[in-house]
Amino acid sequence: MSGWNRAEWIAIAALALNLLTIVFTAGIVWATQEDHERRIAEQEQKMDTLGPKVERIDANVSFLTDLAREERNRKESR
Repeated sequence: MSGWNRAEWIAIAALALNLLTIVFTAGIVWATQEDHERRIAEQEQKMDTLGPKVERIDANVSFLTDLAREERNRKESR
């Protein structure tokens, strides 16, 4: 080892730094992916609870539409 010159030590240090950078970047990418998966799961859960609410709103709108139509028909028939 004592026979290595400065250029070889710099190359080893650069390689080690590159490896650490790759590991760090992979960790960031992995954490971001996990965060996205968590957020998507939360949105899917919200959508599951939103479906029945939308169905109830749709039923109410249909009822009100039918009621308005009947009332309009009554007024027209008078």
